[in-house]
Amino acid sequence: MFKTGPNMRKVGENARQPRPDLDDVHEVIGASRWSSFRFRFERIVRRRRVGVALSALLYAATGLAGMIEGGHWPAVRHEIENLHITVANAVGFRVVAVATEGQNALTDDEVLLALGVKDDTALPFLDVKAARERLMANPLVADATVRKLYPDRVTVHLVERKPFALWQHDGKVQILAADGTPIDEFRDSRFAHLPLVVGPSANLKAGALLEALAAAPLIREQTYAAVLVAERRWNLRLRSGVEVKLPELGFAAALTRLEEVQTRDDLFGKGVTAIDLRDPKRLVVRLTPEAAETLAEAEKAAEKARKKAGGA
Repeated sequence: MFKTGPNMRKVGENARQPRPDLDDVHEVIGASRWSSFRFRFERIVRRRRVGVALSALLYAATGLAGMIEGGHWPAVRHEIENLHITVANAVGFRVVAVATEGQNALTDDEVLLALGVKDDTALPFLDVKAARERLMANPLVADATVRKLYPDRVTVHLVERKPFALWQHDGKVQILAADGTPIDEFRDSRFAHLPLVVGPSANLKAGALLEALAAAPLIREQTYAAVLVAERRWNLRLRSGVEVKLPELGFAAALTRLEEVQTRDDLFGKGVTAIDLRDPKRLVVRLTPEAAETLAEAEKAAEKARKKAGGA
């Protein structure tokens, strides 16, 4: 007959008792002191890992709620999304200079805006293909090349369309290239010095007229607009108020003739309102009423003088 005591268990008692959890085991039978220590350490870490994670999650949620409530989240999100740019700038890749070649009509602001270069632009993340496309979208640009020059520079080579004249039609004014192609609407005083041509198809015929005017500098200087009449011939509007009617053909020769007359007689300063050059054999002028009256009186005086001289 078996006895029982405080350190003894009845047969079958082990089968009824639950197995101890490993976290409740304080010693590992037969393990070294180092192994026992490592076992205890891992048990503590397992118990605390969930608590640490929950604490971190709580702090993160609290911080996020505070940023949203205080209106700081957009700025924080922007910084997170652009962290790669911040890092690139920190190590020396911030764009500090843009060198351009072939830039005449375009302003610096127009170039920088098209490139997308700002104070915090990082060179590695500058999209040169997109920058070129934005430059090409400007009507003044015929071609463009954009290159990165590491560590911190951008080079731009431009081929600009040269503004040649202003074209007024359908109630608007556009800038023309030399081939008659409209470049852009006239919105900038930079181009106010360009000659103005008016009328349908005037853009296609302006080149020949302006070339002829270049050979008659006195007339060119006085001309502020050229109107294409019936899409066939030109009328010049001069700054003095005189209108010059040119022939459909041979207008270059007509302008040369007018240049000679103006040089000799200062025709524009004698009360002339219109000059008709359509007949290659003669020059017809129309005078203001005052000038016509003065001319008539002068002719009468001359006639009297002739008669008097004849009677004598």
